Amino acid sequence: MRYTIYSSAISCLAAVAAAQTTPIWETLPPTPQLPGNPAGELTEINGVKIWHAEFGTAVAGEVPVLMLHGGFGNSDYFGDVIKTLMTKHRVIAMDTRGHGRSTMDSTPFTYELYASDAAALLESLGVAKAAWVGWSDMAIGTFAALLDAGNSTLVDRAFAFGGGHSPQSTNATFSSSKTYAAFIGRATKEYAALQPNGDLKAFAAAVETLESTQPNWAEADFAKIKLGDKVTIADGQYEEAVVLAEPALLNGWIAGSKRVTLTNVSHFAPVQDPDQFAAKVEEFLSA
Repeated sequence: MRYTIYSSAISCLAAVAAAQTTPIWETLPPTPQLPGNPAGELTEINGVKIWHAEFGTAVAGEVPVLMLHGGFGNSDYFGDVIKTLMTKHRVIAMDTRGHGRSTMDSTPFTYELYASDAAALLESLGVAKAAWVGWSDMAIGTFAALLDAGNSTLVDRAFAFGGGHSPQSTNATFSSSKTYAAFIGRATKEYAALQPNGDLKAFAAAVETLESTQPNWAEADFAKIKLGDKVTIADGQYEEAVVLAEPALLNGWIAGSKRVTLTNVSHFAPVQDPDQFAAKVEEFLSA
């Protein structure tokens, strides 16, 4: 019995030590809850129902902050970031069509459609302009909004974390990483919980088709973005989803844009170090 207890104790200590020595950028911390765990609302947008929730209080003279999560995820991943931002700003979170609590139809996913959904949601809320904070697929969706003559009018400024200009911007080894595998496994369970009547197979196929074929932009496209230093191109120091040259490339293509690298985090920075992510967004908002 003593040996069993001793062995168990040693095993536990070893596990704790391993956890303590694993760099944060190689981990996937638990998915946080949105502040107050809101029921949110579903609004008919472009043929589907888009889930959204609001936090904080509107500040006179300030635009609200629109938080746009990454592919296969949901707004909950921004929970701890929003908890900080909502103390000073009105924050709107939305689940991208098909993701989280938002529904989908048979329309193929495109980044332009994602952008149109976000813009239409803002219009439905009576919001003329917002600060768009996009992560991963919705960093790309934010670019799509900036490149659209109509949707760009709803973008006051843009913070794009972990986005790219083409399928070739994706790191070929990302899908084989342990963090990615952990995320897909977790996100699959979250999808089932948030959408008990959803079609996971159709959803996954739609996302995979989107990410493997789009976007298809070049330098000439990004040269059309005229927001200057109101655009921030952000990435993590240990970014594993996007090729390392991409942020600098996009920063060079968007005249006057800013470049920010979050330290000691990867593509999953919003859950790895939400305080740092929120601080960088706060700097972006106050500039």
